[in-house]
Amino acid sequence: MVVATTSSTQLDDLLDRISRKLQLSETEYARVEQSYRAVTNWLRAKESPIAEFLPDIYPQGSFRIRTTLKPRGRDEFDLDFVCELQVDPARFPDPIVLLVMIEERLRASGHYKDKVTRKNRCIRISFDRFHLDILPACPKPSSGLYGEHAVVVPDCDADDWKPSNPKGYAKWFDVMAQEAVVRFMKSVEPLPEQQSCDELSTLSLGVQLIKRNRDIVFEKKPKRAPISIVLTTLAAQNYHGQPSVSEAIAAILDGIVAMIPNIANPRLMVLNPTNVEEDLSERWDSAPEAYLDFVSWIRDFRDQWKQLIELRGVGIHKISAVLERMFGERITKEVVEEHIRAYEQPRQSGGLAVERGTGLIVPATIASSTPIRPNTFYGED
Repeated sequence: MVVATTSSTQLDDLLDRISRKLQLSETEYARVEQSYRAVTNWLRAKESPIAEFLPDIYPQGSFRIRTTLKPRGRDEFDLDFVCELQVDPARFPDPIVLLVMIEERLRASGHYKDKVTRKNRCIRISFDRFHLDILPACPKPSSGLYGEHAVVVPDCDADDWKPSNPKGYAKWFDVMAQEAVVRFMKSVEPLPEQQSCDELSTLSLGVQLIKRNRDIVFEKKPKRAPISIVLTTLAAQNYHGQPSVSEAIAAILDGIVAMIPNIANPRLMVLNPTNVEEDLSERWDSAPEAYLDFVSWIRDFRDQWKQLIELRGVGIHKISAVLERMFGERITKEVVEEHIRAYEQPRQSGGLAVERGTGLIVPATIASSTPIRPNTFYGED
């Protein structure tokens, strides 16, 4: 075990542990993969009415870029997939026909028929602890003008095709995460040790935590909450390669606040970086109150994060109260207990100390520290 010797790495360890709590477990992931493969096989089977269109089924959104979040107040995960059909969308003047075709194919299965629900743009299959949203898509004609992998998807509310680019967006996000780190490495020496969470990028971890705080703040008014792809895009655009999750979120929030116009009209516009025809934030046009709520929340979150950074040097128990407000009381208490237990073994061997003036747990070799006595469990003198 590597003991955190700075307030930054100790805070990042807590944030890392919170992120772990919000993700699919290995068992849950295995169940999702099994269900995804079974649905794919059913849609591609020879007798399937969509088989002639050679459907390419792949993950999209938070599941693809590994920022999936356990929804606040319930255990069910939202997992998104694309069913891209190799057919000219002009063949379907009414794009809702594709939704109907996929829905009918799924209902033809005794296993899925009672689990299927049609949504605005997708067909949802509900399982225990998660649901799969299947989004039909067709390649966009002359897609080279709009970005590689551009597609169109049906929209029931608009009764029309809508532009999108799930695969291109995922590739863009990965590039943003990697290139920002390269730029940071070239500009800063030495490179601080990166905190990892099952090999997730720092950007992915930051997005998860930002989305978690959104869920906390908008719990009583979820319809006004900013959608995940808007937050993900803004985060990627304002990430500068910091390996520290806490520092990365600080930079992201500062950057988003700086992007917000001084007046509500015109509003902040968030376009799909791989398909500029798609305004990811278009719902703010019909819900200006939701946009104002977003602006208020992101500014408040930025200010709270600054306070959290300032508290890093006062010890774990004092910052836990702030983390509870940001990410939830139960999950914070769990990770604080885990963090403390992680230090128990070296404490018992006399290898830990408390740094004077900061309250940090550090190696006993640090000169400005007081050794922590091993716990004998015999009571106090």
